[in-house]
Amino acid sequence: MLRPLLLLLLALGLSSCILLVEDEPQRLQPVTPVTPVQPSIVTPGPGSFTYRCSGGTLVVNYLDSNNLRLFYDGAFQNLSLVRRTPTLLFSGGAYTWEWTGSRGTLSVGGRVVLSNCAL
Repeated sequence: MLRPLLLLLLALGLSSCILLVEDEPQRLQPVTPVTPVQPSIVTPGPGSFTYRCSGGTLVVNYLDSNNLRLFYDGAFQNLSLVRRTPTLLFSGGAYTWEWTGSRGTLSVGGRVVLSNCAL
């Protein structure tokens, strides 16, 4: 009599147990690092653009993607593209116009004369 009761209690106890079986762990695939793309700096233009700078205003006339003309020191200065990265660098004689895509700097003879130029 005790034995059937024990078996019944054991059966009830086991029926309330939940057996958790872990599936085979999923293997993670290696992640290939993504190299960020550097935005290309685009030359404004062609056309004429007026920049407001620390030190004054500068009008730059982009003739094409490699040449520009600006008026400074009482005369027109013609500059040509000499470097494209990390900034656009136009140079002609003592004059250098450097454009980052949002800000520009004009240097004369290696000295910055207009800085923080923005459209």
